[in-house]
Amino acid sequence: MRSRQRAAAVLGRAWRSATATRGRQVATGVLVGLLLAPIGIAAVGGFATADEIEPEGLAAGQMMDLGQVEVRVEHFFVSDRVYTSGLPEGASAWFGLVAEVVNPRPEEVVMHRDLFRVPAANPLQDEPSTTLIASDAGILVMLEPDLPQRVVTLWPLTDPAPLGDEITVEAYPVAATDSLFFPGDILWSTQPLQAVVTVPLGEVPADLLEEEQ
Repeated sequence: MRSRQRAAAVLGRAWRSATATRGRQVATGVLVGLLLAPIGIAAVGGFATADEIEPEGLAAGQMMDLGQVEVRVEHFFVSDRVYTSGLPEGASAWFGLVAEVVNPRPEEVVMHRDLFRVPAANPLQDEPSTTLIASDAGILVMLEPDLPQRVVTLWPLTDPAPLGDEITVEAYPVAATDSLFFPGDILWSTQPLQAVVTVPLGEVPADLLEEEQ
């Protein structure tokens, strides 16, 4: 009887030791995994921030997908004979960016204001003031689906000094999300800088020019 009790006690201790060892092995494995995971993620660039992502360098004329629209930048100009009635106080000319845009979505959209920035032109404000239709100087309201539209986006300048034969323009994509408060509505959020486009100096579209005073 005592021998059976001793045997049972030995087996009990062995089982507890084995299960405890197994538990320690699992816990150790989990801990090691947690410690090594950041190393693995960092090795493949998983912790790269938006500031560390290099924007793509593009030339004018190359098509860009900016999420809401597809864009092909043509050229820029500086003029005080375009949309003079819209010049804000403190501005004496416009920086104009000429581009062809296409709305690839099935519904019409309002062209987002954050697609381009022109810090090299030192505009009065970061955001453009307005976008005109190049063919008739009308203000662009909506972009129809799959209908290419040549447009001119305008930034006010305080100093219309020559900017040289080319300038760099920053391109920012925008991402669509569904509105939580208005089901069916789409909200557009600006994403990190995608590309820096080298844009040449060009002529003002003829239909935008106003008569000299």
